[in-house]
Amino acid sequence: MTRSKYSERRCAHCNKETRMEMVGAMDPAQNKHWFRCTRCHHMTLATLLPEVKESANTDVDQNAAVPYDPQSSFVIGSSIFHSEWNDFGKVMSKARMSDGTRTILVTFEKLGPKTLVENLVQTEPS
Repeated sequence: MTRSKYSERRCAHCNKETRMEMVGAMDPAQNKHWFRCTRCHHMTLATLLPEVKESANTDVDQNAAVPYDPQSSFVIGSSIFHSEWNDFGKVMSKARMSDGTRTILVTFEKLGPKTLVENLVQTEPS
């Protein structure tokens, strides 16, 4: 029996940052895997992001950092400031989940690598 892998991700169904279990691969060549939310058990297809090594160039220009907002779009290499975490980070990569949600991998100075939502479109409840 193999051990399952877990990843901290935002569940598109329950809209919470949660621990997601990797349950299978759809296309290992493209690094796309199925993840299941441990809260609501919703499954989503997402790209498995490459490991960010500690020696990677993560110099953050705090003077040029823009505040993080889920509705904003970011460029790889740009510096951001997350006000809730009071931490500066650098955008390392971008990905798109199966439901169309766009995410960015940000390496923060204090917290390390975190996956954040970008270009989020809020819908009005009907």
